Amino acid sequence: MSRGAWIVGVLVLCCLLAVGGFVVYMLPSDDVPQDPDAVVVLGGAGQERAALGIELAERYDATLVFSSSARYFGSRFGVECGDDALCFEPVPENTAGEAENVARLADERGWDHVTVATSDFHTSRSRFLFRQCLGRDRITVVGARLERDRSQSFDLFLRESIGVLAGATVRRAC
Repeated sequence: MSRGAWIVGVLVLCCLLAVGGFVVYMLPSDDVPQDPDAVVVLGGAGQERAALGIELAERYDATLVFSSSARYFGSRFGVECGDDALCFEPVPENTAGEAENVARLADERGWDHVTVATSDFHTSRSRFLFRQCLGRDRITVVGARLERDRSQSFDLFLRESIGVLAGATVRRAC
């Protein structure tokens, strides 16, 4: 490959990252939950996700599901695995793994609709991956506001942008 073609390829990739990242990270949107059978709290981030998931599960009388570290944040609100919530460790340990595991749980338990509780910066990527596994009409995604400083913003922007590109190409969820 010539040096010129290599430079053009890198520039195109940078442009795709910038545009994709802007759409995903700067313009996140919440779905309106549609009477879910289950509310799944994704692991990572902080207790904001657990608080949102607990509130939604109570509001819709839905099964509460904690993925990975969400169980520890849930325990801060007095919600424990077992009687209060269904808990699982995703394999692989990432959002795509969470989507795959939730799709399997939905099939096993007969859930028609699932609401995912995550962080505001993570709604677009989560929606993208969960739709790969459950389909467009079976999933809604809601994001909890996460307080962050400017240094975190760029890191999150970059991570979410790369995550969406990977989910669309080499690391599809399902």
